[in-house]
Amino acid sequence: MNLQEYLQENRLITDGAMGTYYEEKYGEDGLLTELANLKYPERIAAIHREYLEAGARLIRTNTFAANTMFVDKMETVLDTVKAGYRIARQEADRFMKSHPGQQVYVAADLGPIYDMEYAGYEQVVEEYRRICDAFLDCGADLFVFETQNDFTYLKSVTDYIRQHTDAFILVQFAVDKSGYTRAGLSMKRVIEQAAMTEAIDAYGFNCGMDSTHLYQMLRAVTFPNEKFISALPNAGYPCVLRGRTIYANNADYFVEKMNLVAGLGVDIVGGCCGTTPTYIRALAESLREKKKNPKRVGVVEREQQKKSRSPLEEKLKSGEKAYIVELDPPFQLDTHKVEENARLLKTADVDLITLSDSPMARTRMDAGQLAVRLRQECQVEVMPHIACRDRNVIAMRGNLLGMHRNGIRHFLVVTGDPVSRADRERVKSVFDFNSVKFMEYIQEMNRDVFAEESVFYGGALNYQGINVDAIVKRMELKMEAGCSFFLTQPVYTTEDAERLRLLKERTGARLLCGIMPLVSYKNACFVQSVMPGIRVTDEIVARYREDMSREEAEEVAVALSLEMADQMYEFADGFYLMTPFNRAGLIKRIIEEIRSRHNRA
Repeated sequence: MNLQEYLQENRLITDGAMGTYYEEKYGEDGLLTELANLKYPERIAAIHREYLEAGARLIRTNTFAANTMFVDKMETVLDTVKAGYRIARQEADRFMKSHPGQQVYVAADLGPIYDMEYAGYEQVVEEYRRICDAFLDCGADLFVFETQNDFTYLKSVTDYIRQHTDAFILVQFAVDKSGYTRAGLSMKRVIEQAAMTEAIDAYGFNCGMDSTHLYQMLRAVTFPNEKFISALPNAGYPCVLRGRTIYANNADYFVEKMNLVAGLGVDIVGGCCGTTPTYIRALAESLREKKKNPKRVGVVEREQQKKSRSPLEEKLKSGEKAYIVELDPPFQLDTHKVEENARLLKTADVDLITLSDSPMARTRMDAGQLAVRLRQECQVEVMPHIACRDRNVIAMRGNLLGMHRNGIRHFLVVTGDPVSRADRERVKSVFDFNSVKFMEYIQEMNRDVFAEESVFYGGALNYQGINVDAIVKRMELKMEAGCSFFLTQPVYTTEDAERLRLLKERTGARLLCGIMPLVSYKNACFVQSVMPGIRVTDEIVARYREDMSREEAEEVAVALSLEMADQMYEFADGFYLMTPFNRAGLIKRIIEEIRSRHNRA
C-alpha cells in the first residue's frame, strides 16, 4: 500500500529523534551522528530497530546533517546518504518480514543547507539535487525535508524530484514559541504556502517547540485544503550540562499533549529532539485504538479588519514630498539637546525624526527607548533604526512589541555596521538576521501580531558600487519583503544624483534622498577620507577654507544642499536630512529653503 492510500484511512506514527538519541547512547565518541552510517552502521541499524519495535511505521534515514555544512567533501556526503538509506531500508524489510501484515515506510531525510548568506542560490540547489539523486539511485519513494525555515529552495528541489519520480514529499518547518521560523515566516504563512505548493503532498512542523506549545499553535490555525499534516515536536526544552544537551524524561506528558494534537486531525505524528523509543512506544500504544479524526479542527479566522495607515505612507502615496531628519542618540544620559532639537524640527513640519542605532558599532543610547521618550515628551513622530548586529531574534521581536505598544509605528531596518577588528575579541556581533530577512519577519508580524495596526518600515540605500544590477536586485528583495521606502546615503554630485534617478526608474522605489550638510573644511575632509559609501569630490572640499568662520561655512553648506535638492527634486519622493553636530537650526533652514523655492516655482 502506498503512503497516500495508507494515510486516507490511518494515522501514521513516525520514529523519534536519531541525533539526540545517538548522542545519549554514544555521545562520548564526538562523531557526527550521520557519519556513523559509515563508521558504525550497526549502531544506526539498532536504533532503527528500537523505533520499529516501539511502534513506528515510518523511519527516517540518518542523513539530516549529511551535507557540506557539516561534512567536508561532497563525495563523503553522498556515501553517507547512500549508506543511511541502505541501513534504514534493510531494517524496514527485516521488520516487515518478521511481522507479516505490517507496513513500514522509509523516508529519505534532508535537513536545511546553507542560506544565501554563505553560498549562492544555484550552489545550494545543486547540492540538494545531488543528494536527491543519491537517494533516487537507492530507490527512495518518500522524501522528508525537515526543520525548514522558508521556501527559498523547496520549490526548485521538490519540482526536481517530481521530474524523476512520483515519490511522496513531506516538508516540515521549525517554528519557535512565537510561531515564527528563523526566516520570519509565521505558521499561518507556512501553511498557506505549503498548501498551495503543488509538489508537496504533506506538510507540518518539527523541532522548535514542545508538544504543548505546538498543540496551542495548531489549534489556532485553519488548513486550506486536504493535504496531509504532520506534527513532530521536541520532547521538551533542553538544558546543557557539562557540554551535553539534556532533555527531561517526560514521555507521559508528551503523549498526553500529542493525543490532543492527533485529535485536531493531524495525520502524521512522532517526535523530534529528545524523543526516544520510550516516547514512541507510549505514543503508539495510546493512539492504537483511536481512529483518525476525518475533520481537522481549527479556529475560524477573523475577518480582515481595515488597517490604519501611517501619515508618512499617505504622504508618499499622494506624491507630496516627505521630510525625515536624523538625530543622533547621545553617548551618555543627557537627552536635553536631542529633545530640544526635536522640538525645533517639529516647528519645521518634518514628517519624522529618525534615530540611528549605534552607527559604526559605537554604543549610543538605545534608539527605540529614546524614540518612545521623544514621542511622549516632544509629541513628534519618531522612526528608530533597527540594526540586526546586536540582538538575537528574541530581543528584536521583544523590542518591536514594546515599541509598538508605546505608539512607535515607523522603523528603518538596517543590517548594521560591523564591529571593528580591534573590538572583536570582546564584542560579538549577533546577526540572526540581515536587513532583508528581518523585513520579512516584520512583514509576517504585520499580517499577524500587528494585523489591526501595521508598522511602516523602510531600508537604507547605499547607491554606490559598480554593479547596478546587484543594487537593483537588493532593492527588489527588500521591496518584496515589505520595504516601503529607502533613505539614501548623502548625495554631493550630479553623477550620484543621476545614479539615484536610474535606480528609481528601474525599481519604482520611493526614495528619500540623502542630504548631509558639510559644516566646515575639516568636516568635508573627514567625510571625504573616512566615511564609506559617500563620495565627496575635491571640488566640493575646495569650496571651503580652513580659516572660514562658522557662519561662512554654513552658507556654503546650505548652498551645496540646495543645489543637490534642486537636482533631485523632480524624482525624489522626499528628503532625508542628517543633522551634523546637533545643528538642527541649520537643517530647519535647509528644509524651509527647499520648500520655499519649489513652492514658488
